[in-house]
Amino acid sequence: MQSLMSSIFQDWSVLTNYEYNRRGRIWVVWRNNARLSPFYKSGQLITCSVKLEDREEEFFCSFLYASNFATERKELWNELRDHYDSQIIRNKPWIIFGDFNEILDMEEHSRGEENPHITSGMRDFQAAVNYCALTDLASGPLYTWSNRQEGDLISKKLDRVLVNDCWKQSFPHSYNAFEAGGCSDHLRCRINLNMAAGARVKGKKPFKFINAITDMTEFKPMVEDYWSKTEPIFMSTSSMFRFTKKLKALKPKIRHLAKERMGNLIKQTKEAYETLCEKQETNLKTPSPQAMEEEATAHDRWERLAGIEEKFLKQKSKLHWLKVGDKNNKTFHRAVMARVAQNSIREIQR
Repeated sequence: MQSLMSSIFQDWSVLTNYEYNRRGRIWVVWRNNARLSPFYKSGQLITCSVKLEDREEEFFCSFLYASNFATERKELWNELRDHYDSQIIRNKPWIIFGDFNEILDMEEHSRGEENPHITSGMRDFQAAVNYCALTDLASGPLYTWSNRQEGDLISKKLDRVLVNDCWKQSFPHSYNAFEAGGCSDHLRCRINLNMAAGARVKGKKPFKFINAITDMTEFKPMVEDYWSKTEPIFMSTSSMFRFTKKLKALKPKIRHLAKERMGNLIKQTKEAYETLCEKQETNLKTPSPQAMEEEATAHDRWERLAGIEEKFLKQKSKLHWLKVGDKNNKTFHRAVMARVAQNSIREIQR
């Protein structure tokens, strides 16, 4: 190995995990104008603190190559939890990338619809990602690996880049790109930290039906009133044509209701929670039937808004593996922000 390093990586530094795995599954190679300090090593993980010469703040980078066996991956997920619990890492930008050898959602399996069964290994991975408050920093194709077997082709998203909230604050315009790797059955990953914010192309936003709007008391009466009072369309004998025309004309009303009631939903929910806390404190300091009634009213309002917010954020985040009702609003909100970043234009190839 030493001869290979000296011949190929001249003026570079190399860090491996041969002492934990005889195959040395992870090689970290970097130019000497960057400073990497080992923080943690195992058979599936190498974590370093990274200091770049043009940046004052250090960040933590975890290079990961998960085992093929779910029982051994559990050890890796526990290592990530320990990282998250460390005060050294928790308050610093943290990025994790590599081959996780597991998917988060059945959508990340090309044949997931044939057997949409969430495995125990998936649940373990989901629990670790949720515990560590991580989100995807992704772009490019959904699948990153293929077995390349003709007649029994399977593709999965096994490789990914995960970041914590501190990372997104420190590197708001960072992104990664998964690209064809040539000889490998995995896509290669390229991460860019210093991408300047590009100008967003403005256009008319497509209509999106927000499922949570059906929980509003005004929704059903509004639809019924419109449907019953709208003049029938006689220009076509097709009932489907008339039906689609009515639906299209109904969109502005639904859009207006959604904007009016849900335009500042997250702010409303936060204010409702703060009001509830104030009422609870008042009821504890000076208990009275009136204070108790005000607390109950505040609780009902907050619970109703939080429920609508959770459904709204889950639909936007597309985290199908998390359940509504478990108060996962923070996780959904992080995923929404990640999807916004993913959907923005980072590069244009010619």
